[in-house]
Amino acid sequence: MIGFFGSVTFKTSDKRICTFNNLKRSISGSYSEHKRYTKKSQREFEGPENQSVTFEMKFVAGHGVKPLAMLNKIIKLCENGTVCTFVLGGHKVGGGRWTLDNVDADYREVWNHGELVSVAVNVTATEYH
Repeated sequence: MIGFFGSVTFKTSDKRICTFNNLKRSISGSYSEHKRYTKKSQREFEGPENQSVTFEMKFVAGHGVKPLAMLNKIIKLCENGTVCTFVLGGHKVGGGRWTLDNVDADYREVWNHGELVSVAVNVTATEYH
């Protein structure tokens, strides 16, 4: 197993491929600026901001996954505001708890009668405390 985000498990085997690509993690701090007469302003560190991540998942029916079921699972996590655990390689990412802020689905291949065969899903998640 590569890891998981909530109920979505990332793993590869001879029967199933469910992975992600292009993981980008953003980490920043919060600062206040205090203006001073005839001097440069002074910065004060207030604390860390919540981290954010973006990544792409591809679900292909020929790789042993059900694209529509996986897409609906991800949409449900986003629309319900579910707080999820995010783990890669056995290690929590950031504080370990995240919410999905945005889901963009690119329907790559749809067959007769509307059967979804391939979908790419780009997600944005923010650390939750």
